[in-house]
Amino acid sequence: MATPKGEATKRRILDAAVDLLIAGGAARLSLDDVLRTTATSKGQLFSHFPGGKDELRRAATELQVRRLVDHGTPGPLATWDDWEAWFGQIIALHVRQTREDACEVAALAGRALDADPTERALIGRVFTQWDTDLRERLDTLRANGLLRSDAPVDQLSSLIIAVLQGGAVMDRATANTAHLTHALRQTMTLLRAYAADG
Repeated sequence: MATPKGEATKRRILDAAVDLLIAGGAARLSLDDVLRTTATSKGQLFSHFPGGKDELRRAATELQVRRLVDHGTPGPLATWDDWEAWFGQIIALHVRQTREDACEVAALAGRALDADPTERALIGRVFTQWDTDLRERLDTLRANGLLRSDAPVDQLSSLIIAVLQGGAVMDRATANTAHLTHALRQTMTLLRAYAADG
């Protein structure tokens, strides 16, 4: 059974691996970099991840997926003001980031095309869960009498995810937040077009 110290070491290794995946994808995940960053030995690393780099990469992807599922969509988003504030926070975050800053959402794009089917499946899970979370929040708007009953929540949740993913990638590629900003503003306009009367 793992000791608390052993669990802490494992978590440090995983956190470092996630950071490397976000910063540069699977190609940047070097065991030497993980060991140097975490001040651990090869023996410690392989005691937790006997499968080596492949096992660590998959475990790190699992952790990143859980992190994004837990934090990708904040709060209940129960009012139009909540949605406006959330979109505004996303835009403000991207404005503050430099081109070199890591972006968890943009980092998923290339890894969704990974040759490893396990990796692709893990990435797919985060988008599926995120889509479910967004549909639930749109359903909350409807339950609160703010969204029309005929609003296509499945299509709207898919649109929001596509805008966030595509906008994040465009931001990284061009060092220009205009694409993400315009897309989010148009998405908000579309959402409000389905606002319930009154």
